[in-house]
Amino acid sequence: MTRLLLALLAAVGALAGCIQSQTEPHQSWVLHSRIQFFGSDLQSAGEPLRRSDFRLLFPYIAGDLYGPATTGDFIHPVINPDFTFEIDLGRVQQDLTRSLQPTQFSLDYLKIDPPEARIARLAPLALQPDGIEQVATTDWINAISHERLMLVYVDRPSRITGVLVRDDYTIRYNVRSTSAGYIWIARRQTDDGEQMYTEVERPESVILALTPTAQAPPEPRKASLGTVGIPAP
Repeated sequence: MTRLLLALLAAVGALAGCIQSQTEPHQSWVLHSRIQFFGSDLQSAGEPLRRSDFRLLFPYIAGDLYGPATTGDFIHPVINPDFTFEIDLGRVQQDLTRSLQPTQFSLDYLKIDPPEARIARLAPLALQPDGIEQVATTDWINAISHERLMLVYVDRPSRITGVLVRDDYTIRYNVRSTSAGYIWIARRQTDDGEQMYTEVERPESVILALTPTAQAPPEPRKASLGTVGIPAP
């Protein structure tokens, strides 16, 4: 009888722990950040915009790393007077799940394994207060190194690979995710001198860098409104 009671208590405890894990927010999905203005090199300070000169949207690019946003903004973070903000990505998970699309890369040399894996890149936009024109480019950057980052959701363990070879440079993609969730991706130089996009550890602090369009570098290819351009060579 005692053994049966202990077994029942253990089962109830396990069930409670499971329910708790499903209802509590995933701490790694809570993003604390701040807006900061930079020049095109993302190293020097840029001319700041007044808060009334722009509005931020936080849409996703579903099914690709680049291109136009495919979702609306269901995040709506509060931007504090000091330009800090917090995003609870777990809170919008159901909205994101409904918005996921089959992965179809706009760069034909990219592929994902398994092919049924779905991804979505969180790609903020800085627009006119009462219009649709972009007033600044946006980049997630490491607050310490100023390394440019991508924040991408993957719905299962998967791997993105691909290579672009030109006469004087090579760009590789080797991005691994060991579980469903968000990963940070950065472009780094390998020992062989190649450029490689790969997953990186979550930075201690991340900045949403805004470069007003007058200071922003030209896109390597013309991009439409709301488009996150392809990587420059």
